[in-house]
Amino acid sequence: MTTRRIGSPLAHLLDSADLLVTCGPGGVGKTTTAAALGLAAARAGRRVVVVTIDPAKRLADALGIDAAGSNQPHLVAGAVTGPGSFSALMLDAEKTFDQLIRDRAGDAAQTILDNSVYRSIAGSLAGAQEYMAIERLHQLHHSGDYDLVVIDTPPSRHAIDVLEAPDRLVSFLSNPVYRALTIPSRSFAKVTNAASSAFLWTVKRLAGPKIVEDTIEFFRSISGLEAGLRTRAAEMSALLRADHTAFVLVSSPRAEAIDEASYLATALHDGGFRLGGVVVNLVHPLPPALHLDDDTLDGITGPLAEQIAYHRELTALAEGERAELESLIALAGDAPVCEVPLLDHDVHDVDALIELGGVLVD
Repeated sequence: MTTRRIGSPLAHLLDSADLLVTCGPGGVGKTTTAAALGLAAARAGRRVVVVTIDPAKRLADALGIDAAGSNQPHLVAGAVTGPGSFSALMLDAEKTFDQLIRDRAGDAAQTILDNSVYRSIAGSLAGAQEYMAIERLHQLHHSGDYDLVVIDTPPSRHAIDVLEAPDRLVSFLSNPVYRALTIPSRSFAKVTNAASSAFLWTVKRLAGPKIVEDTIEFFRSISGLEAGLRTRAAEMSALLRADHTAFVLVSSPRAEAIDEASYLATALHDGGFRLGGVVVNLVHPLPPALHLDDDTLDGITGPLAEQIAYHRELTALAEGERAELESLIALAGDAPVCEVPLLDHDVHDVDALIELGGVLVD
């Protein structure tokens, strides 16, 4: 059996990391774990902000981020006493995209923001939310307002989309189609007349000439941002792989969750991201052993026999979960693994987050 490393190393991680990224399958308590870890760090004296993408409504209400609605950190009242602070925000990809344009485009910013193509894709462009999640993390990290930024990624394999977003942006800026669309007018006309006229004629016929003109104008407008976007993407890619950045992989003992978590653990390793810890939620406790032989136990009758049968069922379930976890624990390598027992209540308010944080770091 692989040795499990339980508990206190996560407290060291919260004390030493500047950026913490939680990832894992859906339905395993990943968002709650991110909030609980952030709150534990805040209560230990750090200035913390948690960025979440899609929290459960009751947790969002508890963190006050429904009311905030501005893509700005919201200080969670009553969460911390002492020098630390605990803030939260729910990512708004469109507002983050707008702010990036304002910061980077200078005098051309308003032209881009008013462009109909930009307005239609700002919140829904494939990869936009992932890239903007990392952009927001970068902004918060470099603001100087926080000692620790915690970001809660989308469930499962979509987390890798978030992590690879800066690298994909650089690839997009090198794409021949993008390069063609940003060529100055006379050269552009030659390209479109020679290679794309049939395509553009079809688009104009179906969607109208305005959409084609707006699309070309949009890509030409953002071409002026290319150097800055490349630099920013390289910075964010390096930031995600820095020594002070750590990833916490969250799972449950279910076989399908472990499979997804194992995939993510391998992807993190292959991508050069540091796995700082593994949290396994919803683990059934292992009952203490009954120091009687099976013959003696089998001879017991009445209500006590039912309790013995229940003890055996719970033991088998708990041992089965731990056997399932061995493959994930092996992939964790030197990263600490924390098993969180199945709780008898939901974690959807600040008090419950404090309790969960205590379990994680105690």
